[in-house]
Amino acid sequence: MLLHFPSEPLRFRALRAEAHERFCYRYRRPVLKRYGPESEDLGVYVVWCEACGRTGARLIGFPELDPDLSLDELTDELRTRADDPGEGWRPRVCPHCATARPVPMAAFFARYLPEAEVDLHLEMTFAGARVVRVELHQMTTDGESLRLERPVDECDLHELFGAPLSLRLLWQSFIDRYVDAPRIELLCVQPGYYLGLRPFTDDPRDAGRMYEDFAEIITALRTERGYDAITFLRDREEEPIPIAFEESYHTWLAGYAPDVGEAVIEPFVIADSDTFVATLARHAALYGITVDRVSDHATLFVRFHTVDLDVQLNLGPIFFRVLHEGLTFHRGLRRHFERELRALGAAAVLPGVLRGALPDHAVRVVDGSTLHVSGPGVRAPFSGDLVQTATLHDYRRPDGLDALIRHVLGG
Repeated sequence: MLLHFPSEPLRFRALRAEAHERFCYRYRRPVLKRYGPESEDLGVYVVWCEACGRTGARLIGFPELDPDLSLDELTDELRTRADDPGEGWRPRVCPHCATARPVPMAAFFARYLPEAEVDLHLEMTFAGARVVRVELHQMTTDGESLRLERPVDECDLHELFGAPLSLRLLWQSFIDRYVDAPRIELLCVQPGYYLGLRPFTDDPRDAGRMYEDFAEIITALRTERGYDAITFLRDREEEPIPIAFEESYHTWLAGYAPDVGEAVIEPFVIADSDTFVATLARHAALYGITVDRVSDHATLFVRFHTVDLDVQLNLGPIFFRVLHEGLTFHRGLRRHFERELRALGAAAVLPGVLRGALPDHAVRVVDGSTLHVSGPGVRAPFSGDLVQTATLHDYRRPDGLDALIRHVLGG
């Protein structure tokens, strides 16, 4: 009987559907179009007021929410926040008449999965003041939503959405499923990125056949698809890969860590560094920066450039950190390169800002990385690192811009 919500007013069912559609088109779709792979988690809490008969909603961001929760853990966390008035999600008074405590009607949570370019939505329905049902939706970047059956495990969720909610949990589910498989197993996480497993066997003949299969798989992926990076998780112990213990498989594959370390099973990654660079280019485009690879496949040097900016960086260490920390390309770049990318974005814009603020001065960028400012009132021509100068002050604020101008003018 609970699944049919006999106590829920009929009008609430229509209002919930309308609220979700409005959330998709009015709020979530513009966020995805503007921020793309860097779209943050977003929620909305919808209420109905018995006093004035109107509905209201409160938008909520979730900057502190653990990105590696399973679907069940995420559901439990959101239910707790939606049920508890002390969490600050539920409005204490009607946003329209402010005379009564409104009745919870629905709550929605959205997380973007950039690997598949879809939005995962959780719809929470209330009976009284408690969440009694949580349903799963998939929304495209055009705002179209589809209700889905709840997956059994992380592998099922990946198959359902074409992307993991947490790659670390997907690793666990993948090994659980195939630890006793008779052959090498592969799972495509996203274009250019495979998880692989040489399962357990105590038969030397099976082991030999598996390694022959492994060699054939690697050859095919290298020659036919251009995959150039093959690394085993246990390589962390054998090669100088700077991965903190708490970020390595020892933590997020703790149950299998001894078997991995002793090569009882062998999880590995096959990846395409060109696809990693293409993923980086998607993020950089949000800051108006063009990204090009400027090296062969023995190294991973990347050029970031605009009209003024022209900087080359070695992304090889970050690439391998991403693979060994159990992160997708998108999640890994946000964790390990977002600050640098924002600094490059600020540097790309700064020369134009200074030219607008100092029209009588000469503002130049030499060699794509050194800022020069000269003109009236300058004691000595300013010369400094473009990126460093751009991050000294927040020039988007009037006081920050004033401070930056004083700095370059020597005041």
